[in-house]
Amino acid sequence: MQQQVQRLLWAAALLRGLLLLFGEVQDRCMRVKYTDVDYQVFTDAARFVAQDGSPYERSTYRYSPLLAYILLPNIWVTRSFGKVLFSVCDIIAGWLIARIVRLQGASPQATTIATAVWLFNPWTFTISTRGSCDVLVVVLLLSMLLCLHKGANALAAVTYGLAVHLRIYPIIYAPAIVLFLAARAVRLRQPFRAGSAGKVSLRSKLVQIVIQGLHFGLLSGSLFVGLHFLFSNMYGDMYTQEAFLHHLTRKDHRHNFSIYYYSIYLTYDGLDGSGAAPTAPSTPSAEAALAFLHSLLSKPKGRLLHEAMPGLLGMDLSRLLQQPARMAFLPQILILVAMSLKLHEDLPLGCLLQTLCFVAFNKVCTAQYFVWWMCLMPLVMPRISWPLPPSLLRAATFWAAMQLHWLAWAYLLEFQGQPVHLGIWFASLLFLVSNVMLVVQLLRHVDKSNSFLTRSLFALKGSGSIGETPDIGNEDVDRGKQKPKQL
Repeated sequence: MQQQVQRLLWAAALLRGLLLLFGEVQDRCMRVKYTDVDYQVFTDAARFVAQDGSPYERSTYRYSPLLAYILLPNIWVTRSFGKVLFSVCDIIAGWLIARIVRLQGASPQATTIATAVWLFNPWTFTISTRGSCDVLVVVLLLSMLLCLHKGANALAAVTYGLAVHLRIYPIIYAPAIVLFLAARAVRLRQPFRAGSAGKVSLRSKLVQIVIQGLHFGLLSGSLFVGLHFLFSNMYGDMYTQEAFLHHLTRKDHRHNFSIYYYSIYLTYDGLDGSGAAPTAPSTPSAEAALAFLHSLLSKPKGRLLHEAMPGLLGMDLSRLLQQPARMAFLPQILILVAMSLKLHEDLPLGCLLQTLCFVAFNKVCTAQYFVWWMCLMPLVMPRISWPLPPSLLRAATFWAAMQLHWLAWAYLLEFQGQPVHLGIWFASLLFLVSNVMLVVQLLRHVDKSNSFLTRSLFALKGSGSIGETPDIGNEDVDRGKQKPKQL
């Protein structure tokens, strides 16, 4: 591996080591703890396992029992073992990013920058050193992509099955993975030329989709089902409920960027079991919204609204607003299917955009979920023209600004106690717009001529080492088209 990347890995390891030491001091000396509250949950679950109990004896533990077993050294060796493990996985993720980016033909400079974007992203190194387990799944997914690129389909299926077991969200990649494997299998059976593909019958494609789906699905599914039956026998229905079903029915009326925030708030079960938030239908914000509608009646342009107003006022607005969250999965399914069909040949880009959309349209959208797609962003960065296109830069800036805008409203609710639920909902809608803008700009500006599938075909056809692999993108130059400068 090039020396620049090795230096980055060592520097990132040093940074995480210092943060781990700082975290220990802060936890002991300051009121506000550095360690994430979930890490305490993991440790308590591991303690119950060490005592021959169930990890689900710890309330709010909603993960696979495998995580509690992995963290048993938290009880036997040192309480900081898990944070050290997650930080090491962070470094491994950086190494995997460098490998995948280099295999896709990126220059040494682009590889260094892409690796640094992950290793020195404040979002990622603080989350791992504070004790978030998401980086375990990140390592498994990046390993899967590396195995798929090299044609190690069986190992890729095993890592994928384990990733889905630990965190259910990677299941969204299944259609794109199967379509990628089918497309590669079809192309491997044809004479291959850079940048072109012969005509393939629909029957051949469908046959390969079935074959590859069965092969990949049986391996990954067998691991997933095997672990599921093992832990179901050990911990009963509580395992299925907490590790899987909870995430399908979860409601989060706080700390939630989702566009369904207000709908969830109106239907959230209160501590008294009443089934609804006590003040939701009559908040000052809702009354202000109705007052605004009444004000339109005095204007000429409001005449049509005047005719519709009796029906509007006759509706139970709170009940109407409760409906969207119940159908949240529909736009997610439509988007994921469309992207699988369109982007399966460029798997890193497809997975990135699928994850971005899945998180943005999810019923629960927290800052922790951003790591799910941030680990995939470095894989496509070398194929974005440099300097960054102004429209992409504006989209990224708008995304960050809308996140800060949402946090400002959340501050008023959490720390000032102001009833600004509609304000937070409006901020969530704007944040969704910013996510959509980012997805559109990435689709526009990521170079798709040198896809993951094309590079994988070169590797499997034995076209040589990375340095000898021809630059597929140069075909545009041969045709007289000037390609934008990339990293």
